Amino acid sequence: MDDEALIQYKNVEIHQQELCVLSDVNLELHKGEFVYLIGKVGSGKTSLLKTLYGELDVIDGDAEVLGYNMRSIKPIFNKFFFNLL
Repeated sequence: MDDEALIQYKNVEIHQQELCVLSDVNLELHKGEFVYLIGKVGSGKTSLLKTLYGELDVIDGDAEVLGYNMRSIKPIFNKFFFNLL
């Protein structure tokens, strides 16, 4: 198994509009790992997932998915997406 993390979040803060929904998120997932994401309604599960594919910005901390810095990828994604419309 490769030791390099596919997803790595360190001290990440996630907001929905102006409201901080998750703070101090630390997560590291490696190839071959299987993870369940469970929690109560409104606990931030969907918000966390949305940061993985760039729909929500990571406000603070270090977030890397498949080698991409999720704090800097959002503006590039928006420019590409809106040029397609």
